Amino acid sequence: MTRLTASAPAPFGLPASAGSLTAWSRAVRVLQQWSGRRRSRIALARLDDRLLRDAGLDALMAEAEVAEPFWR
Repeated sequence: MTRLTASAPAPFGLPASAGSLTAWSRAVRVLQQWSGRRRSRIALARLDDRLLRDAGLDALMAEAEVAEPFWR
């Protein structure tokens, strides 16, 4: 299994310390991050206006966030 060195750039927004992880470990972390974003955006889409205001958001801001693809 190939190990990545700390000098290699860390893709997908992972911290630089992720450079010592194996490619498989990094892939798992990216998939977990994407899954978490998807779940969070689904939950955000279900909030009513009152709860959005409590979170400091309005409906347009929430809609824009929900429309983002999971990889961003």
